[in-house]
Amino acid sequence: MKLSSCRELKQQIMGRAQGLAVQARPARRTTRGRGRGRGADRIAEPPRPVPLAAVGVAPADHSQYKLAVRIYRGQERHCDRLLHGLGAHMDEVDLVTGLRYKPRITLRAGGSCGHFKITAGTLGGFVEDDDHYYIMSNNHVLANGNFCFGGDPIQQPGPDDVTTTARVIGHLQRWFPLSRDDPGSLDVALARFSDAVEYFDPYRYTGIGTIGREPVASRYAVTRVIKRGRTTDVTRGRVSAYELDGVSIDYGRRGHPGVVTFDDQIEIVGDPPTRDFSAGGDSGSFIIDRDTMRPYALLYGGGPDAQGIDRTLAHFMPDVLGAMNVRLVQ
Repeated sequence: MKLSSCRELKQQIMGRAQGLAVQARPARRTTRGRGRGRGADRIAEPPRPVPLAAVGVAPADHSQYKLAVRIYRGQERHCDRLLHGLGAHMDEVDLVTGLRYKPRITLRAGGSCGHFKITAGTLGGFVEDDDHYYIMSNNHVLANGNFCFGGDPIQQPGPDDVTTTARVIGHLQRWFPLSRDDPGSLDVALARFSDAVEYFDPYRYTGIGTIGREPVASRYAVTRVIKRGRTTDVTRGRVSAYELDGVSIDYGRRGHPGVVTFDDQIEIVGDPPTRDFSAGGDSGSFIIDRDTMRPYALLYGGGPDAQGIDRTLAHFMPDVLGAMNVRLVQ
């Protein structure tokens, strides 16, 4: 049919859909309360029309058009009434039923995220096992420094970065406990995707490029690194120490593990050293080998020395993956 005719039919069907939606709305529910006047009733939930269908224009052959009708899931029973009387025009209807529109979130690494009780950290990257894909970051980013429960919501952006509303992108799945008594502890946690996540990009880091699917095999093979984090964005650095034992970090705050000591750690300074490689909020970032573009380490802390040179701390990536029994997304 012509576009003008299709638009007229669209308005007709849209009006019918709205009328049916009002008829299908839930019954008014009231609560009897102690208001002014005897037995005063208060509306507990305003009645809302139930959306039945979206109606529009679909392309057809020879510069003609069809009526696009999209029946929402659960409302198929209204289809006959909605399209009643179209007769010969039914051949010119592009009908889709059982539809459910929802927000589509594409997750990419390097941005703000966090457990709903923290400030903000960085979504480091994505890993998998034989059953699921996961978001990976630090324990103190996703698991609130052990002060958490499985299934806790993980939001994007992190709580400190929320300007309007935050999206729940995942739910805490498992974490390596931070321990004052175990120098082999790791600051890492995993979250399962929420239903809102439709797509994720496990390889592309904005400002860096496409990373490899295997981690660096030897910590000593890397000297030049790069990362993308929530606070300092893309920065370049150089490895300044390997096998650093006795690394102490005070996680502080009541209910948290206090001072935790790590052994066999990696230290990184900026390139040049006067430029900080990381800052607060970059925790959880994947650190990438600049020469091979393979993931090298998981950033979790740092601090300045007496000369003001910031020294970033990181776990070697194969150690992290092995401890959590996962691999980079293949």
